[in-house]
Amino acid sequence: MYYFLIIAVFFNFLFSNNIWENKLLFCIKKQADPLIIKENNIINNDELNQTLNDFDNLLIEQWLNGATEDDFDNDIYLNRIYRITILDNNIDYLNKIKQTLESLDFVHSVEYEYYRKPLYTPNDQYYNNQWFLPDINSNLVWDLWTDNGLIPGDRDVILASVDLGVNWSHPDLRNNLWQNLGEDADGDGRTIEGSGNNWYLDPGDLNGIDDDDWDNNSSTYIDDLIGWDPSGISGMDDNDPDPPNSGGWSHGTHVAGLLSGTTDNSTGISSTAFNCSIMSVKVSTENQQNDIYITDGFDGILYASKAGYFSKGFSIVNNSWGGLGYSQYEQSVINTCFNQYNTIIVCAGGNGGDWNSSSGESNASHYPSGYDNVVSVCPIGTNNSWNHWATYGPTVDLASPGESIRSCTGNSSYQSWDGSSMASPVAASVFGLLKSYNMDWNNEMIQTMVLETANPVIYNTNTETYLQGMLGRGKVDALNAITTPLFPKLEYSGEDIVILNDNDGSINPGEQINLSVILFNNTDWGNATNVSLFLESAANVVITNQNIFIGDINSGDVGINIEEPFEILFNPSIMESDIVFTLNITSNQSGYISYNQSFQIELSVIENQVMLGDINSDLLINVLDVVQLVNIILTNSSSEAADLNQDNTINVQDIILLINLILG
Repeated sequence: MYYFLIIAVFFNFLFSNNIWENKLLFCIKKQADPLIIKENNIINNDELNQTLNDFDNLLIEQWLNGATEDDFDNDIYLNRIYRITILDNNIDYLNKIKQTLESLDFVHSVEYEYYRKPLYTPNDQYYNNQWFLPDINSNLVWDLWTDNGLIPGDRDVILASVDLGVNWSHPDLRNNLWQNLGEDADGDGRTIEGSGNNWYLDPGDLNGIDDDDWDNNSSTYIDDLIGWDPSGISGMDDNDPDPPNSGGWSHGTHVAGLLSGTTDNSTGISSTAFNCSIMSVKVSTENQQNDIYITDGFDGILYASKAGYFSKGFSIVNNSWGGLGYSQYEQSVINTCFNQYNTIIVCAGGNGGDWNSSSGESNASHYPSGYDNVVSVCPIGTNNSWNHWATYGPTVDLASPGESIRSCTGNSSYQSWDGSSMASPVAASVFGLLKSYNMDWNNEMIQTMVLETANPVIYNTNTETYLQGMLGRGKVDALNAITTPLFPKLEYSGEDIVILNDNDGSINPGEQINLSVILFNNTDWGNATNVSLFLESAANVVITNQNIFIGDINSGDVGINIEEPFEILFNPSIMESDIVFTLNITSNQSGYISYNQSFQIELSVIENQVMLGDINSDLLINVLDVVQLVNIILTNSSSEAADLNQDNTINVQDIILLINLILG
């Protein structure tokens, strides 16, 4: 009993430290109409309204204000997810509401809402240089623009700081600020005004109208001139994502400076993205005491994604925050933004064992960095060192500088901080610069090239066995990402099989085949150069030529090893089954960079089938088989195909049956 009590106390502690004890999320099924909520009453679903009225002091609201009927991930429709808030923290009361909602047949599912928190540990050191920029070769890649008299970056590439807000009037940020010209009501080509240190939202654009109205809802995102604040002071949306100038509220500003602080302006810091746009999305209510939590992070992600998409820009959304606990709703938001709105989502991988602080490395799952369709970034220090204070693991995609990182803070200041919160925007800035160099590439192409050109040198420095493959593909490298031609996208289209000495049209034990594979290179992607194939299988087969070189496959073309097929011998003792082969493809190799793809091929092996009467195994039954049968009888030989009446004796009766078979 004592041990059960300890376990119960432990799990209650763990659980209560990761969820809001006064909030629930629930999703109604797609067949149900979205709820119409007025003054905390549901006016188009009497059953749900009555159910919730049975509980006291309860607030219901839509979870994602920007979600529409077009935003869905399988059977989860984002515009049908709602948040319930009770006035006091009471997990038992919350559980009763949860169980009641789960009993309603039109409710898809119910979830707790998890804590999400900024992930940084500021320090007081101040550095006069940004060591990380030359470390990831940003300085070298800028020459691709400046050598031609151009400014690196593109203003249509939007890097969104979905965070605690951005002190957007900061002298190193305001010139790169995303200005939503869809809301430029006075038509002067800008949505902010000012001079010197006095900057403000353009009064001529503050008309109280949602001018661009990309969600077909005129009551949302009114006058979102530079971004949005889904949190406000106490949860009410507003159009000014500027945070308080106190305490830890500089986090989003620090992130914004790393994303795209104005470069070459004789002021403050530089950023890899140089001249791309900064969008500010503030996702934390200002009335919090002590610790500052992310309260509307996924509402902010959806806004940043759709606002960039519908303004004909391209959004790279940075989330330098997170926590424990998997949510299918959060994953659905990520999937929707990635799949429907061409968004890249970059997330801080986490700061180690205790997600509230830096307290030693950890291999724990962390969200949103652990979700599919995000780029999870872990922090490294100078000289590619992993200094054992952050989160590593199989969900990490990329390593990036995250120690002593200098950037902007509130009140037009600068500080150097450590954290995966810093590593993430340093990497996201590379995504932005690559997109600005290839404006016709989609999010999958950009993401592929940054990840596949990451430098694995970090594993030469950090040789611990448990870290191998756990710090992502390598360290982000701006120069290699931009100078490496777009990879191909090879698709397996089928195979051509020739069975040697075949007698039944199927692969039988003991037979040999020649296998040619057919590969198609996607028209939209790059050329495949110097393609080599390697075929392997764990089954009882012998592949006499496992390595084959087939040359180049240009975009839109097909490659096939018809002139040099794989030669495969199936062991005579192999059982009838589907044999799995793995086809490994390598191309576009340059140093440590290469395109790699694998496909599985299944070939069916069927036991030899005997055709009664086909004594010479030529798949025909004719007079030649009669001659062969007579010889078998005269020589007292044996043949399974010759025993037509299956009496285990080959004699004249079998000759009569064979002749009747030929005549009939």
